Parts: sequence; C-alpha cells; structure tokens
Amino acid sequence: MHYAIIKELLESQSPLFKRVNKGDYSNVCYLGARDEEQGTYDKNYTNRLRLAYFLLYEHIDSEDIIRNLFLEELKDRETNSFQGIGPVLEILTCLLVKYNQDGNYDILFERAKSANFDCACGYDPDIEMSEDINECDIYDCISIAIDMGYPETAARLVELWKKSVVEWDKRNFERLITFNKDSKRESENEEPLKALVDTAYKKGTNSDIIGAWRNLIHYYIRFERPEQAYSCFQRLIREGDLPKIYHIRLFEYILEDCMELICLYSEKAGELWAWARPFVIERADDMFGNLYEKSILAAKAVNDEFVRELEHHYQLWKERMQL
Repeated sequence: MHYAIIKELLESQSPLFKRVNKGDYSNVCYLGARDEEQGTYDKNYTNRLRLAYFLLYEHIDSEDIIRNLFLEELKDRETNSFQGIGPVLEILTCLLVKYNQDGNYDILFERAKSANFDCACGYDPDIEMSEDINECDIYDCISIAIDMGYPETAARLVELWKKSVVEWDKRNFERLITFNKDSKRESENEEPLKALVDTAYKKGTNSDIIGAWRNLIHYYIRFERPEQAYSCFQRLIREGDLPKIYHIRLFEYILEDCMELICLYSEKAGELWAWARPFVIERADDMFGNLYEKSILAAKAVNDEFVRELEHHYQLWKERMQL
C-alpha cells in the first residue's frame, strides 16, 4: 500500500518535469533569498528536490536536464547559510555520474566537493542509490514524502506504519515522535512522550528518566500548557536525581525550560525562580546564548535585580564569542 501512495506522489511531479523538458526552468532554478531566521536560502530548493526524485525513480534519461539542475544546486550549496550536502546534490550526482565516462563532469564534482564545509567533509561523487522505488521500505517512503514537502502524504504513510508496529518499545515511540514532528503533527506527541517517561522508569537510567521528563515538559511549554508543564517539572525535581547531572548539558536544558516556564506561568513564577536562581547565579559567567537570554527574561518577569548582573555577563560572553 505504501508503494501506491509514494508512486502517486512521484507521478504528481509530471507537470513540473514537462515544463522543464520544454526549457522552462523558472520553478527549479536557483532563486536566492534571505531572512533573519534562515539566512541565505533558495526559494526553489523544494521544487528542485521534487524533480530530482522524479528523475531518479521515473528513470528519466536526460543529460541536459540533470546537468542543468546540478549547476543550479551548486549555486545553493555554495551560498546557503546552513551549508549541508542535501539529498538534491546526492541524487543529481548519482544520475550525472552515468554520463561521466570520459570524465567530462569531474570538474563539477570537484566544485561540489568544495562548495561548503559539509561538502568538503562528506560529499562523495561515487555515491550509489537505488533507482527502484519498490526497494524502498515504508521508512524510506515516509522520509521521501517529508523531504518533498508533503506532510499530509507523510502522515498517511505514518498511519500505515503504526498499524504494522508489533511492539511499541522505546525505539518505535521515538520514531513516532520524529515522524509527527516532521509531518507537522507535533501536537499529537503528548501520548508517545508520556509513554517514554513510563518506559524510562521501567528500563532506563537516571539520565533517561530526567531526559524523558524534560522532553515532555518542553512539549507542554511549546504548546503553551503551563499547568501540565509545571506538574511535570515538580515530579522531575522530586523523582530525578538531579545532582548527578548538574555538570552536563542536560541540566542546563532543564534550566532553560524552567526559564521559559517562569515567563509563561506567572502564578508559579516566583516559586520556580526560587528553585532555579542559585543555579543561574552559579553559572552566570558561563552559559550558552539561549540560556542567558531566557534567564534575563525570567529575572525580569519576577523583578529580580540580579538581571543587571546577568546582562553584564551576557555582554561579556558575546564579546568572548565575537558576536
């Protein structure tokens, strides 16, 4: 059944291919843009990815189209703020290699290798990929639908996968959480996150238990459910052996969530700040950026004069980081 769904998705890219086949690359050529959150990015990246998958699995033999798309993708790899290799470059490399018997495209592969730091470390022009969609399992199909930007199709595939699960263990709950996030159904993650808390108590370590609570707390904060976040936070403090993680990053993530909860839940802000304040003071000269920012906001929310000291340390930190 999952093959029929993904084949239908691939076939829906036929109009895009027909336009390109007629010489119209306007929807797949590099179209640079910039915003504060993403930095420099390519507005046409997703369309190019969709077409790349179509070429791969529909076995399209068109050297000109593949080469032209490869050149457009190079522009993105060379300028994108997030760098990366990405599936488009890998797919097009796999396809273009077929036409490289005489080494005509070696210079393009070398250019791809030097496009950015990630490419320099991990790009391989000898990459091999299956071109048979029937060799893709349901996990591959979910990944393809997510890559192509079709969360509703991905969600359909996830529902099929859920019916096939024999044992709901830690691994499968984690998979479901990831699938829901990637298919824009993160709001459905409450139950699997709760299940991971239960699993951690049965089979996990102290760090597993604390981490599972932290993830559930983070979920409630993310969806502005402060009462539930507070209740979980209280259980975390009571039942987690926090002193054992004071000096690892997990504890700082818990502090970060606590700062967010203080700003979100005014009724319990004073109580939460009273618990967190000694740890914030202890770490004031050595936090990470988000923790500084959220601690400053939390201190302001409870009118603590220590906020001035925090702002001073944050400024010193930014100078050290050359930000």
